[in-house]
Amino acid sequence: MADIALDALQAGQARPDPVARHTLPACLADGPVAADVWIDGSLGFALLIHRRGDGLVSEELYYSVRNRNEDWLDCEHLGGAILGFDIEVPAAIKDVLAGVPVAVVSESEFLIYTGRSSAVEGYEPARVLTVLVGGTADLIEIEDLSPAPTARGGRFSTDVRSPLMLLVLLPGQQLRVSALRREGSSLITTGDAMELFFPELRP
Repeated sequence: MADIALDALQAGQARPDPVARHTLPACLADGPVAADVWIDGSLGFALLIHRRGDGLVSEELYYSVRNRNEDWLDCEHLGGAILGFDIEVPAAIKDVLAGVPVAVVSESEFLIYTGRSSAVEGYEPARVLTVLVGGTADLIEIEDLSPAPTARGGRFSTDVRSPLMLLVLLPGQQLRVSALRREGSSLITTGDAMELFFPELRP
């Protein structure tokens, strides 16, 4: 699976071949697939999905950093867990979303090497979320509201190319995530935006 994750990071966020939206790049019966990647400068995360021997669907998270030549190093396995629903069954996806365009289906925290100057000996925690995206969303818009110098760079959007997407926050980061749909030449916000913080704000 580490090789699949590395190939996904090398390909970047766009798939090499045109595919239908909201579908995994291949059938899980054929083996593990890379559902999404999250790239933040020299940091890269890959979300792999596979069907276990007992028939349950599981997610696996991999991580890598770029070297001085901007090449990705071998991917490290951070962790995995049963997804909790069958991503290849439309009715199961509908039940999880319960009428909203996007929903967080899992999240974890890992201590990773980031190399940032603010990190203790280069290591700091990362909050990783797996998000399920419904068929009404064509794009996901991410607005970085983090105070400098942690900001990724304002506002950016990414086409929905998988029903599962990754979101990763480092310490001090704050993201607003919105689902958009296309109507002609316009982009329309659908549903409420999600506000994500790391560390989480306490009342």
